[in-house]
Amino acid sequence: MPKITFAVAIATALQQGVIAQEPAADTVRMAAPRNDAALALSVHHAPGEIRIDGVLDDAGWANATRVESWTEFSPRKGVEPPVRTEALLTYDEDHLYVAFRAFTDPRTIRAMLRQRDEIWEDDLVGVLIDTYGDAASGVLLLVNARGVQGDALFTPQGDDDSYDLIFESRARLTDTGYDVEIAVPFRSLRMPSRDVHTWRINLYRRHPRSSVHEMTWAPLDEDNPCILCQSAPLTGIRSITSGGRLELLPAVVAAQAGSRESPNGHFREGRPNVAAGLGVKYTLENGWAAEATLHPDFSQVESDAAQVDVNTTFALFFPERRPFFQEGSDLFETPVDIVHTRSINDPLAAAKLTGRIGPDTRVAYLGARDSHSPFIVPLEERSLVLQGGRSISNIVRLRHGFMEDSHAGLLVTDRRLDGGGSGSNISVDGSLRFAKSYRVRAQLTASRTVEPDDTLPAPLGTDTFGRDETHTAAFDGERFAGRSAFLSLSRSARVWSFNLGYTDATPTYRADNGFQSRNDFRRANASTSVSLYPGNGIDRITGFTSGGAVWNFGGVRKEQWASGGLSLALPRQTHVELSGSVSRERFRGVEFDGIRRLNLYVSTSPVAELSFGASGGAGRSIARNLATPAPGSSRDVSVWGSVKPVPRLVIEPSWNWTRLDALDGANIFEGYVLRARTSYQFTHELFARVVTQYNDFSNRFDFEPLLMYRINPFSIFYVGSTHGFIETEDPTRIIATERQVFLKVQYLFRM
Repeated sequence: MPKITFAVAIATALQQGVIAQEPAADTVRMAAPRNDAALALSVHHAPGEIRIDGVLDDAGWANATRVESWTEFSPRKGVEPPVRTEALLTYDEDHLYVAFRAFTDPRTIRAMLRQRDEIWEDDLVGVLIDTYGDAASGVLLLVNARGVQGDALFTPQGDDDSYDLIFESRARLTDTGYDVEIAVPFRSLRMPSRDVHTWRINLYRRHPRSSVHEMTWAPLDEDNPCILCQSAPLTGIRSITSGGRLELLPAVVAAQAGSRESPNGHFREGRPNVAAGLGVKYTLENGWAAEATLHPDFSQVESDAAQVDVNTTFALFFPERRPFFQEGSDLFETPVDIVHTRSINDPLAAAKLTGRIGPDTRVAYLGARDSHSPFIVPLEERSLVLQGGRSISNIVRLRHGFMEDSHAGLLVTDRRLDGGGSGSNISVDGSLRFAKSYRVRAQLTASRTVEPDDTLPAPLGTDTFGRDETHTAAFDGERFAGRSAFLSLSRSARVWSFNLGYTDATPTYRADNGFQSRNDFRRANASTSVSLYPGNGIDRITGFTSGGAVWNFGGVRKEQWASGGLSLALPRQTHVELSGSVSRERFRGVEFDGIRRLNLYVSTSPVAELSFGASGGAGRSIARNLATPAPGSSRDVSVWGSVKPVPRLVIEPSWNWTRLDALDGANIFEGYVLRARTSYQFTHELFARVVTQYNDFSNRFDFEPLLMYRINPFSIFYVGSTHGFIETEDPTRIIATERQVFLKVQYLFRM
């Protein structure tokens, strides 16, 4: 393979089918049934030392618990996997050890040497650990065939792969596949204070070939949406502790920025700035943890990908990436988003406390002093976004678990601005799972807002809202209260799923510590899907449909829609989806009928070295950015890909184009965003990447190089820069508008 060109390698794989490596349909066998007693593991103390080097020959593995029976759950349910996997488990005073022997043809392995967490398309193995054994939360630790780590916080609501946990691992390619060794420090886990522990555990393997085969040791039933509930008991661990430990995370950041006030102005360099920060974390033996940070550097080393917002009137959502907010992040997630930690924009200091009261009640507190507080002012048909001054935020969460995979919770948020003004929310929520596949979720939230009194520099327009339109969007010291409600009934299963939902927000409802881009609405919606698994080259066929309507609190219908479609999961990891929708909407007092849209989505990963996809849509829509909104004809196309010519190099281009024309053919707007991310992984620790982006709407070009050395998720050194340019009337000349050069050194001390 190294002597064959990249293009020839792809063509050969496609023609000869070397990526299949799967049993023929007539050789598929159901996995042997296992009773509950078989689905339990007991581990023994390691009799000797274990070195984490990917070689499973240490004395410590001598009496390890061996696991050999696995079951595939996707795409085929309850059958023997197409490949064999062995796992070993043991422990000592400081670590839980897990090893895997993953058997496969080594020529077909899909795995890259990449950054941590960038492994979700690879051959990998992992372990899911729930140290409390209550299915409320767990950590999923993954390692790909080249030793790259990934991790996620796992809860009944889903998984969060922004979560980071320190563990040690190594992998080794062999003649029969690959071997992986994992050592999980007990101090990295949160666990109860007990002499004898009973955890929940499951073991996982991902085997991507023509189809993506997923298998576990404890079988998973896709008719049960609670993955943690299906983990099996792990016993035998005794006389260990994770508490009484102190962690210090000092950091030094240096940066220099410059900018040009106008295209014809001078480029002015700012003064170099050096700042130091400190993070402190102390974990108690009873599972509580206290964390504080002073002058933290919460900047991102990579900008958010630009979103096309030229015809959008509501605020755009960007995900949270900052590691400080990961501890207890699942507790703050509720159906109505009243905690969005990016509302704490530039904190001078922040503190956090998480723990449990008794076995079933989880507690979290988050407080921060923010120097530049963002505001999202939600209205009926648009959002107003601006930056404010300093503020103090306090957030408290209680969540009590009961039965299996059900809970009731209380959430309180409060943000107070210097010089006056505040926003507070109190919310009760609950989730009840019953009859295995069904769930009821509910939330009721009240808000109280005291506006600042002309303390912000940006004008907020002349919008009015509330009963009889008595309130203005301007910050003029008004006081008002609001409410939001959510209720849903859903079924989540392998074949048939559905959701019935209702959400509302009064005209005076706000969530200053959350993400609320719209209010004054009542929304009712319903959706359902049916999936079939025919085999013979088709992994899954899914038909889906949905519909709903939105009214404001004055009783005026604002939107009404219906949609449906069909998706296929095909060989070569190919996914195709065709969908369409029809709707009507009342916008700025104008009734728009006949809104319709047809969408097509295609993605494929035929070989390890290449994956790509495209999506597009066309139809009748509303031109919202005109002084008087009008119907128009819209088209948009997105294309993306990932090219991996060698195991260390990844090139990821994307192109997003959109166009809107008036019905008479006149163009209203047209533009695109072109972005490319190129990365090279020298070693597991040393990494370089370059991001380039061109935004045709603003005629702006961005260039972002970075060199990073990362020992673990928290001990990092990096140096990089960001550069912004704009086009001039001369198409051959661009002007630098801004530049920043930065350096950061951060090291975690664990005591």
